[in-house]
Amino acid sequence: MLFSGYIEGYFGRLLSWEERDAILSQIEFKNLNTYFYCPKEDPYHRLDWKTPYPDKEKKSLKEFITKCESKKINFFFGISPGINFEDSFEELFNKILDVTSIGASEIVILFDDLFEEQNGKKHAEIINICKEKFPEVNFYCVPSEYCEQLAKPNLMESLYLNQLSEHLDSDVPIFWTGSKVVSSSYTSKEIDNWKNTLKHKLIIWDNFYANDYCVPKIVLESFDVEERSNFENALGILINGTGLLNIDKFCLGSLANKIYSKDKLLNDPIKNLGLPKEFAKISGLFKLEASYTGSKEEIEAIEFLLWKWTGPIKQEIYPYIHLLRKFLTNEGSADLLKSRFNIKKI
Repeated sequence: MLFSGYIEGYFGRLLSWEERDAILSQIEFKNLNTYFYCPKEDPYHRLDWKTPYPDKEKKSLKEFITKCESKKINFFFGISPGINFEDSFEELFNKILDVTSIGASEIVILFDDLFEEQNGKKHAEIINICKEKFPEVNFYCVPSEYCEQLAKPNLMESLYLNQLSEHLDSDVPIFWTGSKVVSSSYTSKEIDNWKNTLKHKLIIWDNFYANDYCVPKIVLESFDVEERSNFENALGILINGTGLLNIDKFCLGSLANKIYSKDKLLNDPIKNLGLPKEFAKISGLFKLEASYTGSKEEIEAIEFLLWKWTGPIKQEIYPYIHLLRKFLTNEGSADLLKSRFNIKKI
C-alpha cells in the first residue's frame, strides 16, 4: 500500500498549525506517511478558492510542507473549484502555481459536496488541462459522486461517473469512500469492482470516524482487524478526521494497527485514551452503529463521566456525553437522536 494517513477534510472546524504539527507527529510515530490538506473551513480552499493565500497563511503552509518533507510524509494539497468554476482556468492555474512554489507537488482537485447536478466530462477536462499545464505535478480527483450511495441512479449507470472515467486521464487516481459515504468495510472484491468500473486507480477516503454530519457524536470504535480489507488493491487509505486532537490521534493509531500489527488490544480506547473503567459500560454508544440497553448502570456511568472524572479527552467527548445523558434519562428527543446518531436499543 502506498498512501496511509490523515485527511483534514471536514466541515465545522479548522485546525491550528500547532494541532496540525501534533497530527503530523502522530502520523510519523505510527509509521503512516500522508497528510491531505483540504479543510472545508479554509476559505482559500473552497468558498474563496480563487483568492491567493495571504502572506501569513502562505508562510505557515510553506513551513508545514517543509516539516512534512523533513519527516518523509507526503503532503497532498486540495483545491475545491467546483462551487463557482466558470472556465476559471487562470485562477486555478494561479492557485496551483501559488502552492507549488512553496513545495506542494501532489494536488487534489475536489468536486465533492456541491449539492447540485454536475458534469463528469467537464470535471475530467478541468483536471486534464491542469495536468497538461503542470506536467511535474501529480494530480488526483475527488468526484462529485464519490461512492456507490451517491451514484445516480447506480454505479454502473451513472452518467456522471461514466463520463468522468471515460475522459479523465488514466494516470489520475480517484478518491472513493466505498459503498457509502460512511463505509464500514472495503473488501478486495469491492475494490476491484470499483477500479474496473471507474477505470482508474483508487485511494480510499475513509469517513468511519468523521462526525461533521452528526456532531457531537464521537466514534471510538477501532477498525476491525479481521473484517476490514487490507486495501491491497488500492493505492492506499486516508482517514477523514474530526478536528479533535486526541480523538484523531486514536483514529490514526487504529489505522496503523489495521495496516501493520492486527492486534485488537492495541485499539482499546480505554487504554489508549486514558478513559476510566466506567466508560466500558457505555462503549456501545461510541460505535458507528451505536447501541444501548437503557440500564441503570449506563446512566450511572454517564453521571460519573460528567461529574466525577476529568482528563484531556473529556473536553472533546463532553458534548456527546451530555447529550447521551438527556437521551438515556428521557430528557431529550429520543427518536431524533436515534436517527441522527444511528442508535438502537438492544
